Amino acid sequence: MSIAPSPPRTSFELDAAVAGAAGAMNLANARLTQLVAEAIEHSTWSGVSPKQWIVHGLGTTPSRADVVLAVAERRELFPVIIGRFDAGELSLEQVYELTKAPPAADAKLEDWAEVATPHRIRLSVKRRWGAVTGSGDDTPSSEPATEPAAPEPAEPDWVTTSIDDQHRLRLRGSFDLETGQILDAALIQAREELFAAGERQIGQADCLRHIAQRFLDGIDSPTRRDRSRVWIHIEAVGGEALTDTGVRVPDAVRDKITCDGIVQPVWETGGVPFNLGRAQHIVPERVRRAIILRDQGCRAPDCHHDRFLDIHHIIHWIDGGPTESWNLVALCPKHHRLHHQGRLGISGNADRPGELIFTDEHGRRIEPCGAPLPPAELPEVRYRGPLMGRVDWDFVGLSWPDG
Repeated sequence: MSIAPSPPRTSFELDAAVAGAAGAMNLANARLTQLVAEAIEHSTWSGVSPKQWIVHGLGTTPSRADVVLAVAERRELFPVIIGRFDAGELSLEQVYELTKAPPAADAKLEDWAEVATPHRIRLSVKRRWGAVTGSGDDTPSSEPATEPAAPEPAEPDWVTTSIDDQHRLRLRGSFDLETGQILDAALIQAREELFAAGERQIGQADCLRHIAQRFLDGIDSPTRRDRSRVWIHIEAVGGEALTDTGVRVPDAVRDKITCDGIVQPVWETGGVPFNLGRAQHIVPERVRRAIILRDQGCRAPDCHHDRFLDIHHIIHWIDGGPTESWNLVALCPKHHRLHHQGRLGISGNADRPGELIFTDEHGRRIEPCGAPLPPAELPEVRYRGPLMGRVDWDFVGLSWPDG
């Protein structure tokens, strides 16, 4: 006996089903922002940053992670809006746009939020925000005008560098505003270049490093280029590394340099150099090309960086690790630094799919993508979508307190 197919659901039934799914999704997103807020408050997120943690754990995009992170960081400032969000009555996208408003307007946004799409909220909040950025008082002052004080003598520009007790370079400086704007423009340009190269977690230190590297790479004269190289002296016995000025180099920095640098042996007699060997790359160019072709970018989970890659020895070169394909892996400069800082573990055979293992600073394995759990049963919540009719947006209750 054949079983008759079930009749298709009516538009009313589908509307109800979609509203129920939307309510459940709102509840799940609200719970997600609670968890992210807790992780940020107690610094219990894992990985490089909260954003990367969200991207990896949800298997989502960086832009989506930005939305979740922004709402999580502002939950405490908007108790009324977040209360509706936690009840499943507002979507994540609506709350994201609403929390761009001044926190003092929280209660006044509640009713308006239900009838506005995220796009409409974004436009209105942007327009209203600009109206309250000033003091709102255009009354001319009755205070008598005073003579401007004589300008102070300009402070001279200065920069200092020093090595601290942790063997880290400390950089301090002060510049006039014009020079400062030039430096800011250079940092912005460096950030854009790093972003175009696939890097997403970009700090000011990354930008400054990129500027310095670009300058050194642009030196045409071989003699000047050799003089500008960073020279590290490594003892053949014991592996201790020193700079030209005799400052000890931390093992993490030494190991990173010897992953993918240039070595030039120096023969000494009684501590006095008498001959220099031929400088040669630790990773020959033909091997580098083969690794780049095999890996097609940084192998760290959830990294899309595919330019300016370093070749890393899984078993460190200084520890006798061979320069063979199974022991070599392509990494972006940031993940390479994280590994040598002890914040990213790497082990396994790089030639065999699935056998290269990455771990976080706590020793936990980082999977190639997040592994969502089957959802627990959620209470049924019907989400009513924004009204799409004509609305007087200035009449529905959206007003902004002064101050």
